[in-house]
Amino acid sequence: MFDFFYKRHYTLYALIAIFFMMGIVGLVSLPKNLFPDSNPPEVVVITSVPGATAQVAANTVSKPIEQEVSRLSLVSDVSSVNVANYSIVKVTFTYEKALNGAAVDVANALSIAKAKLPSNAQPAIYTVGAFTLPVDVIALSPKNDNIDLADIRKIAESFIKPALLSNEAIGNVEVFGGYQSAIDIGVDPFKAKRYGVNFETISKSISALNRDMPIGFIKGDNDFYTLTFYGEKDNVEKLKQLQIMPNVRLGDIAEVKWSYKKRTSGYIGNGKDAIALAIQRAPNGSVLDVSTAARKEMKKLQAKYPNINFEISDTQRILVEQSNSNMLEALRDAIFYTLLVIMLFLGNLRAVIAAGVSIPMVFFASIAIIWLTGGELNIVIYTAIILSLGMLTDDAVVVLENIERHIKEDKVDLKTAIAKGTKEVVQPVFAGTLATIAILFPLMFIGGFPEKIFRPLIETLIVALIVSYFLSMTFIPILSERLYKNGTQRTKFEHWVGKIYPNTIGKFIAPFLAILHFTNGDKFRILRRMVLIGGGVFIMMMSLRNVMPALGRDSMPPMDTGIIKAQVMFSSNDTVDSSEKRLMPVLNWLKKQPWFVMSSVAFGTEPGVLSLGSGNLPTEATITINTVNRFERKETIWQIEEQLREKLSQLEGVKRSDVFDFGATAVSTINAPLVLRLKSPTLDGLAPYSHKVKDAMREIPGLTSLSTSWDKDFMEVELDIDENKALSYGLTPYQIAMQLPLKGQVIGLNSNLASMNAQFIRLYLKGKFSQDIETLKLLPISTKYGEIPLSALASIKKHLTYSKIERDQMQYSLDVNGYRAKQAITHLTDDATKILQEKKLDNVEIVQAGSIVAIQDSFQRMIKALGLGLVILLLTLMAIYKSLKLAVIMILVMPLAMTGAVWSMLFFDKPMCLPSMLGILLLFGIVIKNAVLFIDFYQEYKAEGDSPFESALETMRVRYRPIMMTTFGTMAGMLPIALEQAVGLERLSPLADVSIGGLLTFTVLIYVPMFAYIFDTKKEKEG
Repeated sequence: MFDFFYKRHYTLYALIAIFFMMGIVGLVSLPKNLFPDSNPPEVVVITSVPGATAQVAANTVSKPIEQEVSRLSLVSDVSSVNVANYSIVKVTFTYEKALNGAAVDVANALSIAKAKLPSNAQPAIYTVGAFTLPVDVIALSPKNDNIDLADIRKIAESFIKPALLSNEAIGNVEVFGGYQSAIDIGVDPFKAKRYGVNFETISKSISALNRDMPIGFIKGDNDFYTLTFYGEKDNVEKLKQLQIMPNVRLGDIAEVKWSYKKRTSGYIGNGKDAIALAIQRAPNGSVLDVSTAARKEMKKLQAKYPNINFEISDTQRILVEQSNSNMLEALRDAIFYTLLVIMLFLGNLRAVIAAGVSIPMVFFASIAIIWLTGGELNIVIYTAIILSLGMLTDDAVVVLENIERHIKEDKVDLKTAIAKGTKEVVQPVFAGTLATIAILFPLMFIGGFPEKIFRPLIETLIVALIVSYFLSMTFIPILSERLYKNGTQRTKFEHWVGKIYPNTIGKFIAPFLAILHFTNGDKFRILRRMVLIGGGVFIMMMSLRNVMPALGRDSMPPMDTGIIKAQVMFSSNDTVDSSEKRLMPVLNWLKKQPWFVMSSVAFGTEPGVLSLGSGNLPTEATITINTVNRFERKETIWQIEEQLREKLSQLEGVKRSDVFDFGATAVSTINAPLVLRLKSPTLDGLAPYSHKVKDAMREIPGLTSLSTSWDKDFMEVELDIDENKALSYGLTPYQIAMQLPLKGQVIGLNSNLASMNAQFIRLYLKGKFSQDIETLKLLPISTKYGEIPLSALASIKKHLTYSKIERDQMQYSLDVNGYRAKQAITHLTDDATKILQEKKLDNVEIVQAGSIVAIQDSFQRMIKALGLGLVILLLTLMAIYKSLKLAVIMILVMPLAMTGAVWSMLFFDKPMCLPSMLGILLLFGIVIKNAVLFIDFYQEYKAEGDSPFESALETMRVRYRPIMMTTFGTMAGMLPIALEQAVGLERLSPLADVSIGGLLTFTVLIYVPMFAYIFDTKKEKEG
């Protein structure tokens, strides 16, 4: 490779230029997001079951669908959330399953399950991932009295949404916020009875207008069901004239007016009642590109609809822009720190220039390859490039130093020195690069969450290492021709800087040489070696035993993204309107805070909307608050959360107020950091048992809030028909029910405006009958003996029922959720485990279902990757050096670096987590690279006739500075990551913390020289 490109300079220049230009294109055009999409493939089946209670939805819809989808291959979990009118079944697959394939499988299973579903059930399939989260939420509110929210909803669905979707950059748009426009038909029961008209007759008359609309049921306020029909606003007068019976028009017995559906959902954007437009990206789409496109369209729409106020109430853009900008700044700082270390160690501007030129080449070449392979830019990618800085500059410096050595010592011409100097280090540099890749490589194929989140990092790191090796063997030799064309003389500045190293770090070689002499003393030589090795092993084991439990374990550390989430719930018996009013004091308080940027509040659930409020009850709100980024505010996000938590707890009628940071769990399929899940084949008993578990969990330190996922707290009105009385009047219970407007149905579609979406016409009881249960008892029922009040045939009573029901793995389930600030997950789960042991509930199983599930699976995979990496590394080194002994020597030192890694986590206050384990793998890679270069020089001195001990001493003297430079250069490059100089880097900083701490143990300089000579086959007397 060296000879080929050294003779073809312009070929190399062209190749570099091509990758450089592609890198620039990639940097500009690649999708930019915060993190890779780490969620497992998930498919959601949302079924509209108008009129169904939560229990009816669970039994008649969720169960049949769950049974069918559970039989699919690679399904890891099947769960459901059931609320009035809706069944939401979530099917989670393992990471091996492609998202599109998962959707096809669920669609096939659903086609089988449909035969078992109620005739009015309307299921729809949706794929879910990081792309479901809104890129931007646009809040639409009235600017003046010329327009109201019902009108805005209609305009949003009919005109604004299509306009946004016409932009190819936007993946999807969801409209949310209630106020679905409709024509309300308020039937006066007395007038209807006077004309001999019942509700069935009205339904048939309207359905005759259009028979294409499917039948359905919708539950309204006060436990009534509504009859619905689609139509346009200009059809109100036509409907009033509709012939119900001869000489009887609809207007004679009912009030027909333009209105909107009784609200079971609502939206508040930046403290104002609004209609929300959730802008979503396509899978693998760019947050910034989609946001830019949406905001461009929004400006056009603002001009077109001057009566509507357009505001951004939630966004990922600020976070992603801030993070990407911070990461580029961190990369800049890492380059500066690394070059500064090289200058301080070498006092050689040529080395700084060589490293300084190679770094941007490696950066843009890596970006070019990511662009060619269809990747994206995010924190993980930038982190990989920053991590590689220390190692890639080492390659360039090793080649340059060796060339300079030949020029000075051999007194040969420049081209000869370049050829000899480069070829001599080809093998050790290649071996070091290959060894680093070998230990990291298995992590790309371990599956599960670790592979999903870390594979882009490992791929980028490997690409950077390969590019670095290529440039050090091709471009650096060509560059050295220009750098050394006037000789090796140094400037006064270089001589001045060159004095820093020998007077500082250079002096510390003496202790390492002394340690090496200590292991080879005349007396008690074996004992001395045993003390050094045993002492190192003892300190490592004690550190692992005592420090690690104190650290605790986590999947990913908490991060301050500047986004706060809250889940607030009021009484299930309240309305959306009353709940919104109760929340307003907190929203008004928010706007006065200096750290506040914007807020988004979604109440309830709407069919087909996944990004806002999915699975919420009408009185349950999901709040998203964007704050100023952590570099520009005094408080941490956890301090702000505590303030918000206190304010929410003071609200009237609040039943639940969970406040947590965005990204509180590693994947969105996990509901909370700590989840104790109660499971039972039967529904009864779960709710009361959950309160006992919740009370017991209050004793767990570190939890900020506790809540149950559902309860038996919804007031329902039950109509108990006396069958004997009914039969005595010649009626069956069914005939009585048919005379009540409690079973509305969608019966027609009548739309003349092609540009407008159709909307419901809804049938209600007029006046007091729709507002008061007691007056409903007076509703006249027709019998063959005349009219009698409903109370003569049935009793109407209230009782508590379930507002929401959840199921998991074919059983009923109820979660007790616990949220934390920064406490390690295992500390919480250890305390929870004690509670599980103490709580023995009849016929109820309690399992941990929070972050600990992902932690246990991920740690097992990471340990397997570590073990497999060590095996591959051993085989690789054995193949390169044709010696098992040398391979073992180099590997033996790696575990001893764990001592520094453990203490650094304690110093930086970080738990043992997945980034920490990746940091250990990376640490091993750096250690082995230094060990490889040390052993290679050791073998050279042995070949020249030196004794094993003298070879070890001479190698220490020669390799001390390069190893220390690589160590400090790598640490300098990692410093921006360890200091968390970018928003979101809190998640990955343990990677740098572990590597820095492990490198500071200097195990290569302490143990590799000793192992090298004591395991040498030639046993000579050394003294």
